[in-house]
Amino acid sequence: MQINIARFCSYLKKFDTPQPMTWDSEVTDSTTYVYSDRKMMFYTSALNGLSIAYYGAAMAASPRRDIGLTYSRLVSELVKYADAGTRLMIENGWMEEPPRSVDRDELSKKNKK
Repeated sequence: MQINIARFCSYLKKFDTPQPMTWDSEVTDSTTYVYSDRKMMFYTSALNGLSIAYYGAAMAASPRRDIGLTYSRLVSELVKYADAGTRLMIENGWMEEPPRSVDRDELSKKNKK
């Protein structure tokens, strides 16, 4: 996440525009778990989907190609990250495997037997 913030802050710095504060200042030294791993993965997955949607909307609205390329790169990275999270949830039994299309080759083999 810090890399993404640095990428966009570099655009703001270049044009002497103030940069927003990051959320790092709110991190505490607490070691007590507040949420379960399952719930945190749910929130992470939901935020991944929102991030992809927001980057896509920002890419469509931006007239600058250089920033559009950055959005495109970030969407690609986010999709890979979201896929890894989905696989982790499936492995832990927190999510069913998403529906897939029928494997026609496998179906034809079953019919021949």
